[in-house]
Amino acid sequence: MRSLSDATCSAGAASSGTGLRLAVRTSVLAAVLLAWVVPSAAADPVTQAHTWPQLRALFASAAAGGGTLIIPPGDYSVPSDALPIALRSHLTVRAYGARFVLPEKLGRQARMVLFSGVDIEDFRWFGGHFSGNVFDPDRSVNGWEPSSNTRGIVVTTSAKGTTANLSFRDITSSDMAGAVITVLGRQHQQNGWQAEGLAQNITVENCTLNRSGKFMWDYGYLWQITVWPEDYSAAERDLAAKYFPPEYSRGPVQMRQGDDRVVFPNQPPLPVSTRDERGQESLCLYGDTLPPNLVRGRQYFVVESEPDFIRIAATPGGEVIRFAGDGGGEVRLLYPLFRAHLALYAPQGSGPGKGAIDLVSCQNVIVQGCRLSALGDAMHIQKSRDIVFSGNQITGARMGGFFLAEFCRNAVITGNTVDGTNGSRVMSVEKSCENVTVVGNTFRNGGRGSWINQPRNFVLADNIFINNTTKCEPDPRRGRRSFVTGGYEEYAELYFTTYEPNGRYGNVTVRGNVFVTGEEAAHAITFAAGGDTLQVTDNIFQGKVRTIVTAAGCTNVTIRDNVDGEVAVESR
Repeated sequence: MRSLSDATCSAGAASSGTGLRLAVRTSVLAAVLLAWVVPSAAADPVTQAHTWPQLRALFASAAAGGGTLIIPPGDYSVPSDALPIALRSHLTVRAYGARFVLPEKLGRQARMVLFSGVDIEDFRWFGGHFSGNVFDPDRSVNGWEPSSNTRGIVVTTSAKGTTANLSFRDITSSDMAGAVITVLGRQHQQNGWQAEGLAQNITVENCTLNRSGKFMWDYGYLWQITVWPEDYSAAERDLAAKYFPPEYSRGPVQMRQGDDRVVFPNQPPLPVSTRDERGQESLCLYGDTLPPNLVRGRQYFVVESEPDFIRIAATPGGEVIRFAGDGGGEVRLLYPLFRAHLALYAPQGSGPGKGAIDLVSCQNVIVQGCRLSALGDAMHIQKSRDIVFSGNQITGARMGGFFLAEFCRNAVITGNTVDGTNGSRVMSVEKSCENVTVVGNTFRNGGRGSWINQPRNFVLADNIFINNTTKCEPDPRRGRRSFVTGGYEEYAELYFTTYEPNGRYGNVTVRGNVFVTGEEAAHAITFAAGGDTLQVTDNIFQGKVRTIVTAAGCTNVTIRDNVDGEVAVESR
């Protein structure tokens, strides 16, 4: 390998005085920039750079025609006000031994992107380590806020641009508060399939991205501490008091035996509930002793709303509840529960992206041989097609483990090990994904089972599922309570659902899998109404819960040759 000095001396020995002066000037320029970008046919360079401005100068020196850019080994401290360093097409970046060290402290809604490019083609990045300080509720001292967002490499696509032929290999990270690798094709706001502007030929391989991805609280985490504070330590209560949005809480409220009014200054007035839709129009009560016919944390609906009181019922438009006793003097209400519970899975003001790897609107995607974990979703592939996700290890996720998000097509998921570590869903295949095979994987220790949402042409075969309903455990730290009942959540090990009114899904095969359920699982497998051509065959069921439940309204259902499975059909 030729060094910078070797190249300069060789040029000087073979040249005239003019050539020597040119070589000297070139050497001085390279020394000032502390960089050398080499065309692909030239020898590898040796460079030195140890500050963020020098690193910016190195990339700025990259020739438009491309080549190889080497980032020398060493630590590069990233200032808190650093702007992204621009990436170029037709470039290979070799960053082995380089560590990009982010600030120890970042405030609320801090946003950092280290490297970014628009409409990038024929680009490769090898090696390098991204080091951050993602917020961790289990840590006594945090330098970053929950809403801090830090991303390593971000490639986007303009409205008429093209992104193609990107490879990322041997990248490592720890505690980044955002995706280390982000690739976004053209962004279309509407739901549905995307055919144009997909980023083409995206490969991510042999990357180890630990505790990296946007931080997420988890559904109901802050709500549960707020409603049942006696189950938690003083530090946990202080955390909830600091980060739970106070605007969702009202009170104190007054309730008296024999009365049916919840009395408090109802300004602005709560609207009368018209529907039971994921807590969007419901409330719960907490903070002190409730009348004995009410349940702490359970959702109730407003059936009458006046300036100084409301009346509530167990269902929208239902019978008004008359209280069987007095409520304590510090009872409060939370409204709406959708905001206080479900939507608060991520911190208020949190930044973009999900997972250690975030690929949206991409085609011809390969992710292989990677190790991923996050204090949120571990990875995220959305609105993409022609996907291979193979031979990866997901070693932990505070939220979702494997996450194939909405409107993906033609995906092969094989040979992976996913440890949900008591997070949310160990596997999600969401919203109308088509032509998906999930074969030969191990899924274990997830929190809310595996969720398959209105698929078409879906094969789940030869996988192992082990106790992925840990969020159903009646334990305040491992389990999560539901606002629907006030009790702990209930999930099946595997469940198929729809998201559209009267939605349909079908051509589903569940074959040759091993299901070892936890004691708190609601069922082994459930199929929501709307399914057609469903086959459940040759599976093995172990554990306390082994039921396979098919909702009325499913058609062409075959359930046979399963070991110890118990078949049930829900009535309408």
